[in-house]
Amino acid sequence: MAAGTLALVFMLALLPSSASASGHLNLSWTLPHQASEGQAIPFTWRGRHLGQRPKLVIQKPEGTAHTWRTILRLPTRSGSGQLPGLPLGKYRLRIADLAGHYALAKQVAGVAVFGEVPFSTLFGMGGGGVLTTATASFPYVSSISGDTPFTVSHNHCSFVHLAFVGNAWLSQGQTGLITATVVQESREPVSASAPLKEIGELDAELVPGQTWAIKASGDAEELGIDINGYAVCDSTEPLN
Repeated sequence: MAAGTLALVFMLALLPSSASASGHLNLSWTLPHQASEGQAIPFTWRGRHLGQRPKLVIQKPEGTAHTWRTILRLPTRSGSGQLPGLPLGKYRLRIADLAGHYALAKQVAGVAVFGEVPFSTLFGMGGGGVLTTATASFPYVSSISGDTPFTVSHNHCSFVHLAFVGNAWLSQGQTGLITATVVQESREPVSASAPLKEIGELDAELVPGQTWAIKASGDAEELGIDINGYAVCDSTEPLN
């Protein structure tokens, strides 16, 4: 074999195939599936076989073309850090090792950011008004009768804070104590009571994606409650 041919064979033997080299690249990260609006989001990452000078970044899509924009640069091949707080919403984020505009290695993860959204945004004020109690004015978004619960079928919230005022006709011997209850698919009901025409409050954890409802009960005739409050959601879209 000629000397030139031997040299070429030797050089090719020293070069790893592109498929083998890219197959060794490994970049991964972990972050929570849920976060709170405006609060830092902790994460960890690990890179293996990335080359001599990796350029590790965290990115999120931007614009209608969903171009990936860098929001954080990572100084080492592995470690832990925090993403800056994000507004409420659902996000796709990725970790990437960049070579120019090309990602040599990447991994995409999703996070839902939750924040407080008032009932007036979630349900509107179509059936609302202002009720004057003995101690305060109470703006409400809806009125519920005892036998017709207020139901949310498409839920994107993880928590609800309910304020309510009971209204009813009382007969002799009836107490006028009104109870509001949040009922759900897979969690136990949560209830709170308050005297008639006084403001009551309750807090309940919710399961995103599951139906929940608000019911009124008590020892009274023609029972109902006026409601207001807020929920912790990953969107300001109306609930229905």
